[in-house]
Amino acid sequence: MIKKIVGLVIILVILIGFSLPVNAAGITIKNTSVTPSFPGSIKFDISAQSSTTITDVRLHYSVEASSFIDVTAEGVAQFTPGTSVTTSWTWDMVRSGGLPTGTVVNYWWTVKDASGGSASTTLTQLKFDDTRYSWQEITSGYINLFWYQGNRSFADTLMTTAQNAVANLETQTGATLQKSVNLYIYGSSSDLQGSMIYPQDWTGGVTFSQFNTIAIGISPSQLDWGKGAIAHEMTHLVIHQITDNPYNGIPPWLDEGLAMYNQGPLDTSFSNALNIAISSGALLSLQTLSSPFSAYSQISYLSYAESYSAVDYLIKTYGKDKMFQLLDAYRQGTTNNDALMKVYGFDTQTLTTKWKTSIGAK
Repeated sequence: MIKKIVGLVIILVILIGFSLPVNAAGITIKNTSVTPSFPGSIKFDISAQSSTTITDVRLHYSVEASSFIDVTAEGVAQFTPGTSVTTSWTWDMVRSGGLPTGTVVNYWWTVKDASGGSASTTLTQLKFDDTRYSWQEITSGYINLFWYQGNRSFADTLMTTAQNAVANLETQTGATLQKSVNLYIYGSSSDLQGSMIYPQDWTGGVTFSQFNTIAIGISPSQLDWGKGAIAHEMTHLVIHQITDNPYNGIPPWLDEGLAMYNQGPLDTSFSNALNIAISSGALLSLQTLSSPFSAYSQISYLSYAESYSAVDYLIKTYGKDKMFQLLDAYRQGTTNNDALMKVYGFDTQTLTTKWKTSIGAK
């Protein structure tokens, strides 16, 4: 099933004169360049001259991502007005938030002078890659897997895991991939965290849903953990693709519950938390789990375990077709209670009662 392998030799390239010179209304854009510095910044440089004073130089840029609207941002370069200008603008991602490796950035410059003249460069693309590592690539179906640590057998195993995760999710819920996915395997959690602007200490894997990109830190010695992490993150991406809409997202308990369910049986840290809460009457409601999960570890473990249990109840009691109908209802922008009512005939509170009763909770 593996179609190809390509060794990626990633070289930092300074792009100069991609559309130059540009001459309009007396303005000549002499040269431009771009210097990416993953993950923190991208520096854009430009030189221009005009027969009259140059008054405005700005960069227009956007990223290629799933979105319901096209958004273009602007960076206004600082310079001393004159007939000849050399200036730059830096996209500081420490301030704006980072991008996953492999993101495509589209950009162009606009220069204006005192006479009202204006000149623009043509749109150019930059692939913002994590050039700290020599990535290799394999592709199978909709999945592109990149890695740099471990042999080909290691990569093949992870690709098989990703493919199986997608197949299992389709069997259980009817949901499957709609678009290509880039799966980046970093050699460790610390390597992964080094690719992010504001990582949490515990971050081992992350899904960038809008970019159809997953990044996970897996060393060859962590293969068993890595398989579960891939199944979990692949589920998040599939569910995002089939429910994405401009109005409403699915509740965390359903999103995380499906990811945990597709990952496999609960390990002891989660099952113990669930069993203690069941016996002590300390279960959280699904209404509570419709908001972001707590950062406190004990409550977080319970939140994930409960989400798994609630999804397990829905699939085993009502079947995969109903689950797919529920996901489709969310794709249409339906609210939480309305989606449940439409598919199952009850709301979140009633589901909480039915599910708790099914697991013998007090």
